Formats: sequence, C-alpha cells, structure tokens
Amino acid sequence: MNVAQITSVYLSVPPRTHGGTERIVYYLCRHLVRRGHQVELFASGDSKVDCPVRSVVPVATLDDPQSTLYLEKEFETRNTCNLYRQAERFDLIHAHWPTLAPYFSAFTKTPTLVTYAYIEKELHDYYRENFLNCFPVCISRAQAGALGDESLPVGCNGIASEEIPFNDAPEDFFIIAGRMTPGKGIAEAIRIAKKANVRLLIVGNVTKHLPWSEEYFLKEVKPHIDGKQIRHVETMPYAKLMETMSRARGFLFPLQWDEPFGMAVAESMAAGTPVLAYSRGSMPELIKDGETGFLARDEDEMVQAIASVEKLDRRRCREWIVKEFSVERMIDGYENVYRQVVGRGR
Repeated sequence: MNVAQITSVYLSVPPRTHGGTERIVYYLCRHLVRRGHQVELFASGDSKVDCPVRSVVPVATLDDPQSTLYLEKEFETRNTCNLYRQAERFDLIHAHWPTLAPYFSAFTKTPTLVTYAYIEKELHDYYRENFLNCFPVCISRAQAGALGDESLPVGCNGIASEEIPFNDAPEDFFIIAGRMTPGKGIAEAIRIAKKANVRLLIVGNVTKHLPWSEEYFLKEVKPHIDGKQIRHVETMPYAKLMETMSRARGFLFPLQWDEPFGMAVAESMAAGTPVLAYSRGSMPELIKDGETGFLARDEDEMVQAIASVEKLDRRRCREWIVKEFSVERMIDGYENVYRQVVGRGR
C-alpha cells in the first residue's frame, strides 16, 4: 500500500525531546516500511525516518528562532497543500491532528484517515458533517466516548519498550513530565508531594503556543521550586528522560482534564515506574489499578497511594505495556483500518 503520513511542522519526527504524536508517526513510518508498504512523510525537513521526507521548512518551527506564530500557521497550511496537490499518488493519506488535512480531503478521491491526538467534539462533528472522505481514528475508548460515538475505531498508541530502560531499583524521588499547562496537574503534583513529604522532579517546558503556559508556570509552579524537594528541568533528550523516569519511585499524574491517551504514562510503566493518577480520561485503560499503579479520586488518596507504591511489582508494569501497548500491536491495528478505509473509498 502506498501511504502518505502527514504531521505538524512544529516538531521533528522523531522529536528531539518528548512528543507523543511525532514519536507515533516515527514508529508508523519505520514499521510500515519494514512490512513492505511504500511510505512518504510530510513534515519538517530535519525529520529522520526510514522513508522519503517531503518538507516545506528545513527545520521544525519550534527549533527555528526566526519562526513566528504567523509563519507557523502559514507553513502548516503549506505543508498540507504540498501533500494534497499530489494526493492521487497515494492509496491513503494518514493525517495526525492538528494538521489541516480534513479541509483538503474534499478535493481528492484519495481517502484521508485522521488520528485524533486530541480534538474537541465540536470539531469532530464538523468534520463528520462536511468531509465525507475523511475518516477518524481515536487513541482510546475514552476519547471515542467523549466524542459521543463509541463505534469510532480506536488505534491505541504503541510503546517501543526495547528503547526504554527498565530499572528495578528506583531512587528516592517521584516524577511528572509534560507540557507546562494546567491540565497536566503539575501544581497539584507539587502540593501532593509536599503533603506526602517526598521529592518531586518536574520535566516540563513552557510552550509559546499556549499563551497561558508561561503565566501558569510563573504563578503556580516556579514559586515552589527550591532545587531540593521540588526540582524542575525544562527539557531533556528523549533517551535521558526515559532513563530518568526509570529511576523514579513513581510517576505522579493528578491530571485536571480527560487525557485522551498519555504517552508519558505508558512510557513510565514501560520503564518499570508505577503511575499514580486520577481516574479520568484514558487512565483506567492505561493503568491496571493496584498492579501497575493506582487510580485515585482526590489528593488524599494520592498521598495514601504514594505510601503504598513500594508494594507494586515494577516488572509487572513493564509486562503490562509490552503486552497491551506494543508498537507491533499498534501497527496491526492501523493496517486493518487502512484496508477498511481504502476498500470503502474504492
């Protein structure tokens, strides 16, 4: 099958640091080629994948000091246009939100599959009503339910566990990793760590794409960073982050929104590190409560869970991810959806 993959030009594929969507696109390109498919990637020019890269920018806009929000919107549009002007060369276009692919899908007979890394119901309803040649895939059953249609296909993200070191002798600290936004629960994780009297490492960058990110960091997070109990590192290379995550006693994730998947959560368990999260969004699908982590209802339960984290088998955490969320299983699922979508289009 001849497949075009398209993702945002904001981050390279794979990302230099942590980036869930771009890492999934990397795995798709690599493994689809290994299975004999013809694949081309439309992304930033500094992407490094096992297939041809078609780009409209030499480097990811995040890493381009000359880029502006205005130019990024322009380049995102140009990237999508560059693909769809040659869409007939492909059997299928696999787009990854938030590209503008749905809006171009109406102008070609080639079907477009869109993976919803994140999407609001209003946009999903608009796509379904206006772009009949555009087919959605959710990344969890919880996301499909939130969109009001549990019949939507689900393609859970895959984790390359062989790239993540396992550690069965953790050090005396907890970790949280994610963008510096209120939804990730970083301020709540700080409060919980202080209540439980444990050390917390925050790995999270302030993003210029979200205007409230810097204000949130300055008001809710930075005042608590003392370099001892509460530490902060803005970014880490992916390999370093996975190694650091493997050394933590647990991953704190008191999320404040319905997370549709949570790559860092799955990666943490692959490293052997249990996850302590609120039971929201996809967390009940990712975490086996009482075995690979704990699902808490409030801060008090999270503090209690911290005291019990040593009872969990870290090898069980890794085994769970290898079995349920492998890259191979993800590729199997997408191949099945590809065949259905291409067959329907024909």
